[in-house]
Amino acid sequence: MDHFSPIAGAHVRVLVLPVGGIERSRFSLVVQRLQAEASVVSLADIAPHSPADSSHFLSPKAFAQGSLVYRFSPSAPSEQQLQLSPYELFREPLLVLGVVDHHDALHNELEAAAAYLKERHPRVVHRQLMVLCAADGESVSTVAKAVAVSNSDTPNEPTLRAAICAVSARFLVEFTTYAKALQASPTIQTPGQTARSLQRSGSLRDNERRSGSGMSSPADEGSPSRPPAKAPPLPATSFDQMPSANTVTNALERSDSRGSSQSGSSKSKGHNRTSSHDRIALQGFGSGTSADKARVRGKARVGIVLGSIYMMAGHWHDALPILVEHTTKARALSDHLWHAKGLEHAMLCMLLLAWARVDFQVPSICDPTTERTGSSTIARASIDARLAAEGMQRQIVRLSVAIPDLCRLILSLYRSHEGALELPPIVPAEASVRVCRLLTALSTAGGELSPAKIHPLVVGRTISGSAQPDFQTTGVSLPLGRQRPYSKTVIADLLAQALPAVDDGMAVADHLRLLSGIAASYGILGLERKKAITVKELIGRLTQALLQARKLGAAEMGIHPAAALSVESGSESLLSLDEDSSGINSLVTQLSAVYGANIVPSTQQGQPAYMESKRFGSENLKLDLLKELAHFCEASPDPHGVLTLTASLLRAAGPNSALDAGVNEVTNAFSREEQMHYATVIHRTVAVSEHLGLTDVQAIYWDPFLVRMVQILQPGGQRAVIDRTKLNVAQKASDQPIAPGNPLLYDPSASRPGTAARETFLLVANEASECMITLQNPFDIPVDIESLQLVTEGVELASQHQPTTLGPLRFQQITLMVTPQSVGTTKITGCQIKMQGCHTQLFPIITTSWSAQTLLTVKDLHAGARDVSRTSATETGPKDLGIEPDYVSATVIDELPTLVLENTMALESGLMLLEGESRSLELVLRNIGSIAATVFEATDTADVLRRDDEHKLKLRGVRHKRSKSFLPTTTVTPGECTTFKFRVEGKAGLSSTQANFYYQATSGLDTKHARVVSVPVIMTVNAALQVHNLAVIQTDKADSDTLLVSFDLRNAWPKSVFYECFEKAARRLEWRRESSDAPQDIKDGQLAPGEIRRVYLTLQQDTSSYDYESDAEVARTRFLDQLHVSWRVEEHSGYVDLQGLPLPSDTLDLVRGSPVSIEVHTSTTAPEISVGSYVTVNAKLKNRSNHRLETHISVELCPRSQDSRRMAFAGNLRRILGPLEDHAELSVEFIVCPLLAGQLELDVLVRPVQLGRKAAADGWLACKAVVATVQGKHCAG
Repeated sequence: MDHFSPIAGAHVRVLVLPVGGIERSRFSLVVQRLQAEASVVSLADIAPHSPADSSHFLSPKAFAQGSLVYRFSPSAPSEQQLQLSPYELFREPLLVLGVVDHHDALHNELEAAAAYLKERHPRVVHRQLMVLCAADGESVSTVAKAVAVSNSDTPNEPTLRAAICAVSARFLVEFTTYAKALQASPTIQTPGQTARSLQRSGSLRDNERRSGSGMSSPADEGSPSRPPAKAPPLPATSFDQMPSANTVTNALERSDSRGSSQSGSSKSKGHNRTSSHDRIALQGFGSGTSADKARVRGKARVGIVLGSIYMMAGHWHDALPILVEHTTKARALSDHLWHAKGLEHAMLCMLLLAWARVDFQVPSICDPTTERTGSSTIARASIDARLAAEGMQRQIVRLSVAIPDLCRLILSLYRSHEGALELPPIVPAEASVRVCRLLTALSTAGGELSPAKIHPLVVGRTISGSAQPDFQTTGVSLPLGRQRPYSKTVIADLLAQALPAVDDGMAVADHLRLLSGIAASYGILGLERKKAITVKELIGRLTQALLQARKLGAAEMGIHPAAALSVESGSESLLSLDEDSSGINSLVTQLSAVYGANIVPSTQQGQPAYMESKRFGSENLKLDLLKELAHFCEASPDPHGVLTLTASLLRAAGPNSALDAGVNEVTNAFSREEQMHYATVIHRTVAVSEHLGLTDVQAIYWDPFLVRMVQILQPGGQRAVIDRTKLNVAQKASDQPIAPGNPLLYDPSASRPGTAARETFLLVANEASECMITLQNPFDIPVDIESLQLVTEGVELASQHQPTTLGPLRFQQITLMVTPQSVGTTKITGCQIKMQGCHTQLFPIITTSWSAQTLLTVKDLHAGARDVSRTSATETGPKDLGIEPDYVSATVIDELPTLVLENTMALESGLMLLEGESRSLELVLRNIGSIAATVFEATDTADVLRRDDEHKLKLRGVRHKRSKSFLPTTTVTPGECTTFKFRVEGKAGLSSTQANFYYQATSGLDTKHARVVSVPVIMTVNAALQVHNLAVIQTDKADSDTLLVSFDLRNAWPKSVFYECFEKAARRLEWRRESSDAPQDIKDGQLAPGEIRRVYLTLQQDTSSYDYESDAEVARTRFLDQLHVSWRVEEHSGYVDLQGLPLPSDTLDLVRGSPVSIEVHTSTTAPEISVGSYVTVNAKLKNRSNHRLETHISVELCPRSQDSRRMAFAGNLRRILGPLEDHAELSVEFIVCPLLAGQLELDVLVRPVQLGRKAAADGWLACKAVVATVQGKHCAG
């Protein structure tokens, strides 16, 4: 039952205690079943268990419609609450129920348990043992009068309720005895304390209980049963301190102060007006006046308590008239405190009778409206009540109308004085809460109660969220401007008056219970903010109480309070606390939602919770609330709550954003010392929990934007992976000129902002690669990283990480070694990181900067904004805040071998070479991998490394096709070494080159990827023989393929040099001039140091054998490659590289020829050409270019023989030919007739067809000369 139920005054408090060795879980289950199944017991169910000859006036047979309403509790009330009995009898346990397990249900043990209960609780009405039997029919000792309950673990099992009915029958018998004894009492003292208004006045008057001469005075009757702990009373120094004077004066004040009491009752609890006790009464000195009033007052008080006993026993129809009678006497004697108690109990009796559907009459004393209004108003109210009833009892409707004013009167009377005394603050405060609950229920019912709507008040059910008060008006009209007594505002004001003050002297338990009741009432009213403020005050008060209890316990044990946790609390107690903390967690969640504070999840989640900390509420209030909650959990002790709230506190104080790299300052609501303190709290809590055996107590890391970037570093050096397709494309692109692009044309392959392709990293299976992870720490405290792993979708990446520390206020890169386990594709979506003292969490990759934005408009801060903050933090992801997590794509290829170079010291130390000289080198490659490797290519950056056989051919001047690799294809098995031999050539101006050895797996299916191992070759090259001033001329116009090449040779070496120059087409097999196959045009000799000599060579080239080169550079290279110049000095020998010699443009045109090659020959029918014979000149044309040509051909006499009389011709000697396709051939015939004997020289000219009179400046001309000998005619005879 609820402690603050409107009918709490009718509750019978039952103290349920464990007896013997019963398990805690079983005892808790029994208590829960009692509260759920046996809280309301009908007298009709109790009647069969009562004695047959029962004649006591509380017999259940007298009123079968009644019920006993129990409030089962395993905790005893405080001393202050016990002092309020019998003024408030429901606070004192009247029944003690001892729960015994069946293992302890022996005769002697039951007798000892019954004696123990009687000794420990002598004031209770009845003590009863309840034995939990294992099965039905198990015998229980009858000596101790114990009741048996079978199947106690089964919910709704009837034996439990039957046992309570039997106990109730015995209780009513003894309760009757208690009522008879109380009825014989002359009076009952009023529990009270000195009025706080008098305490603040600083008076020296003593307000403790004083003894009278023969009978206690009314003032003495109002004193508390246990005087407060104060100094001894001072001797009487004035008239008002004398007992006899006080007796008369106080009696007169009570009889004469109804108006003043009622006016003072409307004031606040502070009682701004101080009652006057110094005036002398002018009447009431007659004989017996004070004694008679005291006797009548005492009988009225006893009658009110007796009526409460009838009410608690379920005899509500008998209790109501008793209460009305004696309450009327108390009112007549101005005994306001008992007047209020009688009115409250009478109201409860009427509510219970209405719930039981028993007819009753609302007494006039319980209807303040009837006494204040005239007959017309009463008649109108009666008519309104009859119209509103509609099938309900008329008195229930009248009661509903009277309840608001009646409640107001009751509270006003509770706050009045009885002379110098007033009730303890807990009485009017709890009464205010109960009244507010009743008014709230009345508002929920629309101002009209009914048995069905009273039922939740009796059985202890709170108003559900679907039945919140609507505070609608009833049919009763009120004066204009008067606020309705049961409106939300009025109820909230009443609850505010019930808030306890610091100086109330209230016990801690009562203080906390009162705050919880007020907060629950605010919640029922829907006043969430007032509820949150009250709950925050409750938590602060509870924290102080827990800390004080820990200090006292530590002082008793002689240890430091900080060590009390590990000494007094073990893992079992902490685990049980965690099991029972669900309600606390729900309270913390609701409180944080009202303030707009975000709480990180208390349990481990897959991903961190992302929250907009600035969306709702004040930042300062949020931090204050989180501090209060963290201190409360630390005092509890609740390790999970401490870690959750401390992490939430750090997150709320921090920036809670993905910082930009250019940010200079990071805002934090806490100083560095405060941040260190809260971090220490987390580490200390985790350490203590581990010490106590709780290994799963970990915090949630407070920065969800921890991971900012993930990069896989591509392996370099010997482990670098090369894409062979891209390597070939790059080599081809390097050989082709770059064509300029047109900026006005759309290029679909051009890169634009935002369209760049995502980079895909390359990994090798079963091979470790380095991964760089960028982390942010916006806090001024370092954090230790215990473990770090990558989270992937696809191929699993095993990682190796050494523990490290993330420094404060920085971006820090952490190196992680990852190893793919299989071949395929993978996507890195985040990192799984374990921080010190925190759970292992999955952090997504947040590469873009983000921060929460403060709402600036009132529209954004409406009530709907708070609903967003109520959303569980675990349901909020980064996408909900507009953050798009990044990912990293990677491709895992098949395993590749690894080669390393050995004995490279000779190459790296440096070589001494002459220009054109070559030297043999050896390199050793070792396979340190697990699979065989194939070296398929070896190149160098300067193109000076050669195969040994190619160098010999080049030295001899033999033309050959240059190999791309200077090494043959070789396979290296795992763990083996292979020696490679090659030669290096000296090149002018070259100081180093890098040899690259490309290799791949021998048996692998992946032929796309390869590796390269490189070694630098350091050299120093000196000049030996130099070639300058190259010139090329055409020796004979008739033979355009014969060229005369001349150049200067200079000896740059300090010793004599032997040289040899020739054309490579004339092959030379060995160095002997007398050889029969030695070429005819070979120039050799010896040059002294510094000597320069001009050398002439005749070069034969057949232009028709190769294509026309439009690129002048290619034509130059091909022409110079036909020349060979070698030298020899002592043990050195080499050749001269002529590729660097420049050629003028006219020389280039000469060496590459014209686009059309011409072959001319003559033919005739006669054996020889004679004068007058017809000669056919046949010209064969060939297009050497790669495009079609439009040509013009002509036959002309040689300039030396321009005499036109020497030749006649048939047809036209100038013709325009048809289109000549690329690489096509065409024959053209001309017929001429020589007229003179001698040499006939003709030139065949081919030109491109030109439009206009003048030829283009870049037009080419192909010329071929033909010479024919013309014989003269011989005369006959």
